[in-house]
Amino acid sequence: MNKIKTVAAVGICCAMAITPLAACGSSSSGGKKTVEFMTMQSTGTAQLKALQGLGKKFEAKNPDITIKMVPGTNNNENDIKVRLAGHNPPDIWNTHGWSRDRYANFLEPLQNRSWAKRLKPIGDDVFKTKDGKFYALPADIQVSGIMYNQTVLDAVGVDPKSIDTWDAFEQACTKLKAAGYTPLISSNKDAGPNGDIADYMLPGMYDENQLKDLSNGKFDTAIYEKYTSRVAKWAKDGWFNVDYTSASQDDISRLMAQDKAGFSFRANGSSQLIQSYNPGVKLGMMPVPAEVGKPYFSTGEDTLTFGVSKTSKNKDAALKFIDFMAEPENLQKLVDVSMNDSALTGVKSALGQFEPTYNYWVNEKKTKLVPFFDRKYLPNGMYNTLAKSTDGLLTGQLTARDAADQVKTSFNGLYGQKSS
Repeated sequence: MNKIKTVAAVGICCAMAITPLAACGSSSSGGKKTVEFMTMQSTGTAQLKALQGLGKKFEAKNPDITIKMVPGTNNNENDIKVRLAGHNPPDIWNTHGWSRDRYANFLEPLQNRSWAKRLKPIGDDVFKTKDGKFYALPADIQVSGIMYNQTVLDAVGVDPKSIDTWDAFEQACTKLKAAGYTPLISSNKDAGPNGDIADYMLPGMYDENQLKDLSNGKFDTAIYEKYTSRVAKWAKDGWFNVDYTSASQDDISRLMAQDKAGFSFRANGSSQLIQSYNPGVKLGMMPVPAEVGKPYFSTGEDTLTFGVSKTSKNKDAALKFIDFMAEPENLQKLVDVSMNDSALTGVKSALGQFEPTYNYWVNEKKTKLVPFFDRKYLPNGMYNTLAKSTDGLLTGQLTARDAADQVKTSFNGLYGQKSS
């Protein structure tokens, strides 16, 4: 969910919405085709290594095709916008959560591929349009709630299965604070930790009619302030890590790994860093309480989802590689580094130690799944505003009303661009 937005990208995004662009990024020579694949995975990560392994395996079977893997950068989202606006899309790119809602005009529809019928129903609301089209191959699907450290909760006598309201959650945080633990962790070094707090909590602040109003461009500050008021209180009560303003992702991950912190509003994938510091740490996942309705999990397209440019000069070769990755044996290698459920049948989930709590809440209790708030109800580009306004709450630089007003200003500006 970590997204980066610049002023220049706003104009680029508007240009993207108009029409697909001609491709000039792929190449071929001497009968051998080169497929450019913008992976958006950082150098050295397990995800990139898995993709590179599949690329080599594919090339061995298809010597007439080269898969050119392009590692990710710190500005992935803007990189692809620039490529699209510059009439130079890669043949394949990681759609990073936006295959349907941002890139549908630029991607080849995939609902007629041989593997398409294996897409699990859990992914219908995430990937498909109303008429059943979808535009990317997903390896996994993200189902996120509140991550917790089981050892820490046990130490203060808190059963996460009993936390079904914000009052119960706050009682748990009070116990943690009193016992010398850090109830909540976050960092302002990038948008992810704070943006996810907002993205996960906001769906439960609105009823269905209010969500419809929001989708139609009506931003009610009073409703949003229910979120900002609660987080402002948590900050005032000292529930976040005391080194918040200087803490890195590594620092807050160490707090969880060392059994010093209780809760984190992050996706399961962030546990990989935590477990790298302590393989024996005991983690679980729980639904997010709601002001309105019942607890829920947020779900959406994750960062191992790949689409093919509809204007690619090497479209056949790119689609051949997509079909190759969709084979169960190959897709399993990607899911294994995702810490998520598989998006296609025939591939096992790889939730690791989250498997028991995932099965309990999702498969047994049938906990409600809702789409990521920013992707469903906010104009493109709002995630960074969610993060910045939450940061203002945690540092005390913004009041609950100030933070809500900041988000409203951004919403009105971006929604106007969307509607024009």
